[in-house]
Parts: sequence; C-alpha cells; structure tokens
Amino acid sequence: MSEPAYLPDVNVLVALSDPSHVNHLAADNWRQRIGVARFLLCPITEAGFVRLMANPSVGNLAVNDAILLLHEIGALPNCENLPIEHSWLELIRPFTPRLHGYRQITDALLLGLAIRSGAILVTLDRAIQALAGEAYAANLFTLV
Repeated sequence: MSEPAYLPDVNVLVALSDPSHVNHLAADNWRQRIGVARFLLCPITEAGFVRLMANPSVGNLAVNDAILLLHEIGALPNCENLPIEHSWLELIRPFTPRLHGYRQITDALLLGLAIRSGAILVTLDRAIQALAGEAYAANLFTLV
C-alpha cells in the first residue's frame, strides 16, 4: 500500500503559514506527523491561499508576498501539484444529495478532488464530515 497523499484546504494552509493563527499549532503538529508523505496543492487551494494571505483582515500581505509564500510552500520536497481534470459536477456527484448551502460549494469540490485522486482532504471544518458521510470518511481528516 502506498503512502497517503494529503490535500490541505485553504484554512489549513493559512494556519500553517501564520504562527499567530489560532490553529497554527494543530496544523504544524499535523504537518510534522505526516513527515515526507505527499503534500498536495491544487489551483483552488493556491488561489484561496493567496486571496486570504493578501486580505488585510487575515494575512495582511502584499499580493506579491503572498505569491512568494505560496512558491515557498510549493518548493517543499514532498509538495506536488494536483491538477483538476474533472468538472465540478463530476467531482461532487457522490455527495450531491448532502449539498445544502453555498458554503459547501468549494468544500465539495476539494473533497471530490481528494476522492478522485485517492488523497485525504485535511481541514479545520468539522461540517465537511457530514458532506463526506461514512462512505468517504477515509478521504477526510479534520484537525480540530
């Protein structure tokens, strides 16, 4: 059996990158525990990370500095890019009946992407557990 691959969501990436983040310690402990396991970024998490890190209320970085920080993350030896090769509708098909609100849209895409690639979505959001259900619980890890 191969080592698992992990797809951290945007909030986990922000927590990892900001020592003052309320969940930095939990995110950093998780990152240390996975060791050299594959650490995945996708276009959605990359864009969301830059957006939040450049937001004056969150990371308060200049956009160029947020992009440089993303480059640093992407340069980690076990970091890989996970392309999005399927439509949103295809990715969310397994849990369409459990989609009930606008806040689940990106979560559903990331969970579907993790499922399709055999990865584990890492999140701080417990609500995603209901979206995954029992059938896809193995593709989800909640830090807090």
